[in-house]
Amino acid sequence: MVIVADATTSCRTADGQYDVTVKYRGKRRTESPKSTVIAFYAFMSKKITNPGVGRRLVFDVVKTNQGSGYNSHTGVFTCPKTGIYVFVWVIRLGSGYHSFDLMINNTVFGTTYLHNHSTDGNVSGTVVAHVSKGDSVYVRMHSTYKGTGVVHSDVYGRTAFSGWLLN
Repeated sequence: MVIVADATTSCRTADGQYDVTVKYRGKRRTESPKSTVIAFYAFMSKKITNPGVGRRLVFDVVKTNQGSGYNSHTGVFTCPKTGIYVFVWVIRLGSGYHSFDLMINNTVFGTTYLHNHSTDGNVSGTVVAHVSKGDSVYVRMHSTYKGTGVVHSDVYGRTAFSGWLLN
């Protein structure tokens, strides 16, 4: 039950939420007491040595999965609601070079590249995209660029994937 002081109208929406119109400093506006939050954050639990061309990365340790869109067994985020989303991927790479793609429905939306000489480093990418309900989003190794090196993920730095709905 939602109780709002000085509420003038309220109605239940098709998705089970309530929209409430309240007087606020003399103005009428709509408030959503319970917002629909969609967000996920996951990281890899172990390293991958020389991952293959086109390999999808699976971020198996899930810390946040509000909206239940991320699958820790497949590495795929299935969009539960149409909207504008932000996706971020961070890759920690030991000595070597690789290219990584953010994919939406098998289309490349973002690409990062890292070349390390005898050192450890990381690269990150960010994509803001309109995604429709049911669309698949994931991170993979580049489809034709083989690369070398070890993708690390441990207490000193995580290889991670996250995303959230803006609106």
